[in-house]
Amino acid sequence: MSLILFHTPSSRSLRPLWLLEEMGLDFELKTMTYDPEYFASDAYREINPMGKVPALYDGDHLILESTVILQYILAKHDPSPLSVEPEEPDFGFYLTWLHMAESGLSHYLAVVLGQLSGLERYAVSEGFEAYVKYQAEKAFEMLDNHLVGRSFIAADRFTAADISVGYSLFLATQLCRLPLPDRVQAYFERLQDRPAWKKVVSIK
Repeated sequence: MSLILFHTPSSRSLRPLWLLEEMGLDFELKTMTYDPEYFASDAYREINPMGKVPALYDGDHLILESTVILQYILAKHDPSPLSVEPEEPDFGFYLTWLHMAESGLSHYLAVVLGQLSGLERYAVSEGFEAYVKYQAEKAFEMLDNHLVGRSFIAADRFTAADISVGYSLFLATQLCRLPLPDRVQAYFERLQDRPAWKKVVSIK
């Protein structure tokens, strides 16, 4: 498999980059500084028509969306201890958090980050800002409850669901400056201790 990952530091592309490092797969990394003008250019849209990162090429095939890329890579390397199989009891938990970390958390955190930027194009009303923070708080509470008696999201082991959630917690704490419930904070600290995370988050 000839993999090329287009990556911007601190962005959602940390998810697939982290997975690739955890799996020890061979891949080419194209690291770019965040540049809205370049991402909107014809040159970059030939790489990714959506003008975003991550973008993964597997040969001639383009795969988009960070959690989809996680699922794609794992499906290509099945079985892997970093996925949870349908016959395992925690399969539902695994899929839920693999995708809800984005749709139910990072999606809202991106609005908070936009507000913090102070840029007019990202401005939203106070009411909508309160709504997205409430949605994030609900997700934190759900995660906090889920982690009772658990070290990881599913199947008593580190999986891609933890990678997906871990990036969302990075976004919440490091970029959005939001506090986490104690149990979630302890969980995030465990994730940050992983060598693969330390490696990928240091790439500039």
